[in-house]
Amino acid sequence: MTTGTPSPSSSSSPVFTFDDPNITVDELEALLDAMDRSQGMRFPAAAVFHRSLRDPAKEATSLAHTLSCTLRVDGVLTGFLRIVTDHAYFYYICDVMIHPESQGSGWGTRLVGDAVLECRRRGYMKIFLTALPGLEDFYRQFGFRETMSPVMTLRGEDEASYSPRP
Repeated sequence: MTTGTPSPSSSSSPVFTFDDPNITVDELEALLDAMDRSQGMRFPAAAVFHRSLRDPAKEATSLAHTLSCTLRVDGVLTGFLRIVTDHAYFYYICDVMIHPESQGSGWGTRLVGDAVLECRRRGYMKIFLTALPGLEDFYRQFGFRETMSPVMTLRGEDEASYSPRP
């Protein structure tokens, strides 16, 4: 496992990998930890990335069953996004992360842009994503736009407050 903090001023070019078979749970956990420690996020990273529901075994299962797109600088995991897909028509981009010390470097644009290009290359009916409030303009540059359909969710963190109807 490669550890360390990515450097935006690194002389190495970032390496993008679509469906990275080499990503490890430990690397992803280290990136999530860095996101949790970041003071610059508009929303708490623990809530955005559902840290209370993550565990290493489930993370390994998720990595095995989704497309893991990575951006590495000098071998260090600097960016990550997950694509949930049927491998034919639908792609859902989620868990978009850039290491806090590398945010603003343009690497997030590279990560999302390369992932969208690969989904287009594969042929798609729809590419979905959920943008945090305030990031809509960032995603518009790739062609995303708001839809007429409301986005609804059932969150695991909210399950304790749900009382099913008899």
